Amino acid sequence: MDTDTEEMWEDEPDRPTPYVDGAWGRTANPNTADGELQNIAAFSHGFTRLTGPRRRAVQVVVWMILLGLIATGAVALVHVL
Repeated sequence: MDTDTEEMWEDEPDRPTPYVDGAWGRTANPNTADGELQNIAAFSHGFTRLTGPRRRAVQVVVWMILLGLIATGAVALVHVL
């Protein structure tokens, strides 16, 4: 039985399209260096658009994360020595 396959594949794109994260428009795999750079860029862009109390809340959270990392490093260094 011979079927016309041109009708079946009429909707399909000619070539594969890259994956695009709809939320941020990122095209790289987030598990690669390029993906991480795009994640940082997306976060930075979102951070710069914030104003008022939301911006202050994000600043406090980011600083607490950084201070926690520094404290963890200091404790680890004390235990190693």
